[in-house]
Amino acid sequence: MDIKLTYDETGNHIRFEQAVEKLGDRKKAHDAFRRGINHTGDKAWTKVRRSLAKQMGLSLRDLDRHGKLRRYRANYGQSKSEPDQSGLEYRITSTGRAIPLKYFKAKQFKGGVKASPWGNRRLYPGLFINAGTYKSGKFVGGGHVFRNSGAFSQRSGRENLPKMGYGPAARQEMVKDQSRQAFADVALELGPRIEHEVLRLTDGVVG
Repeated sequence: MDIKLTYDETGNHIRFEQAVEKLGDRKKAHDAFRRGINHTGDKAWTKVRRSLAKQMGLSLRDLDRHGKLRRYRANYGQSKSEPDQSGLEYRITSTGRAIPLKYFKAKQFKGGVKASPWGNRRLYPGLFINAGTYKSGKFVGGGHVFRNSGAFSQRSGRENLPKMGYGPAARQEMVKDQSRQAFADVALELGPRIEHEVLRLTDGVVG
């Protein structure tokens, strides 16, 4: 999944061509748009990460570690010496799978495991972290949360193969709710920021 920030969405295409005409240099105009997109995109990156971590119920550290978020800043397109408009976009992507419940403040109790995916702490009956009794303190597998799948386990010789429990996936959560809104709010700043960058190169005159 990804979300994109491009100058076309702001209705600034005519201003871009005007800046090229005014400057007599397409590369300078491209540089102005690229800087505007990257400035706004970097702000969106920060706010999306913070909103997404809160939305999912994760710490920023665990989101960065397991969410597999990446950003691709606006560039020159096919050639730095002759930049084209194909490079004028800022992308935030995530390829991460569902994140194990372990990272959502999971804790073993008598009746199951309490965890806080989506920031909502609740009891998951039947799930377990510890082997034997809930007070044993002996992890089944690295502190991860499991449930009895009912499948045959070669280790125990019984039908009690543990299956790991998971919470939300960053790639799905990133494009909805608070995370999506955070991106949309910052995207509104793109037009004015591009105008600011263009004006810097045209001594305050465009058109």
